[in-house]
Amino acid sequence: MNAAINLDTLTEHQLVAALAKKQQERKLIYQNKRAQLEKENENFCSKTAEKFAILSNQLKQLKDETIREANRLYKEMYNLNGRQPKEVKSFSRKNKEGNIMVTVDYQERIEFTEEANVHINAIKEIFKNKFANRNKGLYNILDGLLIKGNKGEYDPKLLAKARKQVKDMGDEKLIEEFEKLSDCQRVSGSSKYCRVKTRDENNKWKDINIQFSSL
Repeated sequence: MNAAINLDTLTEHQLVAALAKKQQERKLIYQNKRAQLEKENENFCSKTAEKFAILSNQLKQLKDETIREANRLYKEMYNLNGRQPKEVKSFSRKNKEGNIMVTVDYQERIEFTEEANVHINAIKEIFKNKFANRNKGLYNILDGLLIKGNKGEYDPKLLAKARKQVKDMGDEKLIEEFEKLSDCQRVSGSSKYCRVKTRDENNKWKDINIQFSSL
């Protein structure tokens, strides 16, 4: 235990030296604590990344195995009955008790060609001429619903969904532009998904979620 120091007995030089020593001690304590924190942070980051990488790899293997085995069972079901398996975008396999369902989905990724912008701008202009002067409030709502992001650009996917409603409007020019926009769609790739559901205590299907957001 450090003995108490009578400051009145110290010279100015001794006081300065004592203060400098105290500041150095505090600095060393801070540096040691900071070094320890950085060490713990590095360990935390590397360990967490390692665990995530392992789980990600395991989930990928689980997905691949699930889709592969589901496909084998689906094809075997047809082969057993002497029939050619149908090409489908989605199918499910259920257990005998009927409380487990594994579903496999194949989804195509759709993108729009550069030409789509020509028809989107034409649609935007028609909407403006048709509604802006008649009911500016309604036009602003319509315009806002079709805009994507903060660039003021129309979302081609939203426009594609509105195609049926546009036909009901009976505007031939607008219908023509929507038809041309639809023709600008192309398949850019495909994705495979699988999910598993079980029946809960109320006999309702419930997903077995493996997404962090659902945990």
